[in-house]
Amino acid sequence: MTTHSQTPEIPELTFDVPQGRAGQRLVHELCQAYELHEGPRHSRETVYLDTFDGRLFAQSRALWSSGGMLHLQSLDRPDPPDRVGLEGLPVFAERLPPGGLRDGLLPLTRNRALLRLFSVRSEVSTWSRWNRDQKTILRVSVSDDEASDGKQTAPLGRCVVVRQVRGYKKIFREVLEWWEKRVARVDVAARYRRAIETLGLDPLRTSAMPRVRIDAAMTAADAVRSMIRGQYLVARGNQEGILNDTDAEFLHDFRVAVRRARSFLGQLRDVFEPEPAARLRKGLSWLGKSTNVPRDLDVYLLEQDDYRRMLSGALAEDIIPLFDFAAREREAAHRVLVEVMASGGYDRAMRRWRSGFEDEPGLGVGARGSEPVLSLVGARVARKCRAVLEQGFRLRDQTDPDAFHSLRIECKQLRYLMEILADLVPEAKSVVQRLKKLQDALGRIQDLTVHEARTQEFAQAMTAAGDGRVLPAVEVLVSRMRVERDRACARVPRLFARFSQSLRETEPPYAILLPWLRRMQDNQA
Repeated sequence: MTTHSQTPEIPELTFDVPQGRAGQRLVHELCQAYELHEGPRHSRETVYLDTFDGRLFAQSRALWSSGGMLHLQSLDRPDPPDRVGLEGLPVFAERLPPGGLRDGLLPLTRNRALLRLFSVRSEVSTWSRWNRDQKTILRVSVSDDEASDGKQTAPLGRCVVVRQVRGYKKIFREVLEWWEKRVARVDVAARYRRAIETLGLDPLRTSAMPRVRIDAAMTAADAVRSMIRGQYLVARGNQEGILNDTDAEFLHDFRVAVRRARSFLGQLRDVFEPEPAARLRKGLSWLGKSTNVPRDLDVYLLEQDDYRRMLSGALAEDIIPLFDFAAREREAAHRVLVEVMASGGYDRAMRRWRSGFEDEPGLGVGARGSEPVLSLVGARVARKCRAVLEQGFRLRDQTDPDAFHSLRIECKQLRYLMEILADLVPEAKSVVQRLKKLQDALGRIQDLTVHEARTQEFAQAMTAAGDGRVLPAVEVLVSRMRVERDRACARVPRLFARFSQSLRETEPPYAILLPWLRRMQDNQA
């Protein structure tokens, strides 16, 4: 993949043209009125890209590649697109050349790969207007388009593009007025959405947190079935990406879906009959454990640039073989995971998961399954809040990674429950936001702890194989990981205080905690 410098945008406008004779007549009239000369005909393919979970579409952006140029356009504003010359299709935004397009794309896609969403095949006829010196002063093209997502193809209709030549605005404006009196103007956003609709695509086809309709009147059993169904669809939707090894985030989203479903069943265990619920939890636990090693290595490799920046000079280069070794370990772990996903055990675990929400579910209603979901979840959230608060208040001046890891697990379980409640109790949203910040800080501590052990493990394996050149760099890196972990530990009390404060500012079900919470905070003062 090669790149070229960014090129300036040339003004052009697009109009919808009727199919058949009516459209041909309009083009003929234009050619007669402005003495246009017919030019060559050609074919063009435009490829539209997005992440697997539609992050660009969700932020009203379209990304497409055509004719060696990559474009990023807002679907809400008429701003000209950011463009950069690029041969081939990009995979990750971070690998694009510096500039406006890369800067705009990075925060939208984060770590997700850019995948082909659909393509548009265009058969293009061209015309131009010349002046007395035989110089081109206007360009017009007519395009017959059809869209394809690789499974189906559908016509998009005909459009005409009027393109200005620099220095000749007058004729450009005249032709625009001519078309505006006859047909409707159309923009990139309209044709993009038309292709999406025509092909029946859903760019938001998967998400780590699907929108599941839960209302306070639902029974707990019906609500939990809806939630585990949503997580099952996420897991299924990410399978192909995991097997193809396109993007590390596919495995991440799969694991989150497994954890959420397992957490719903574990924390609301009275909703279903104990034995089938326990079997399903056991299957979900097996699915999660099967993905632990490849995910740990994914995160380790995603952090390698940051870890190299912790070193200086020659040490930053000396550590590279360690990450090369880790990459080979990760490839081996992925091969094992592919074998697991092709196994009968995997198929049984997924079928059991599906049976939990089918028309004749494998999960019978338990002792509290008929209760309203709001009352049951609210009480469980309050209980889990207390567990988090008890652990958090004990963490002052604490640096033991195990203690932070224990709090992290409690926070994760609490967050999954609170995300349910956030749809039912709007005041809970601010608590979820602060809990997420606390959870992220705790996750950073855990990552550094695991990565320190991984770094030492890889160095020992390389040394045993006769390659000990990374040892000096590893010693420095490990020491700096510990310093960074201590800094992360020092940030937790402040984030925990903000989280506990948000509970005091929130309406029920947290109100039952307030007298106890105030006593805990007064004792810590």
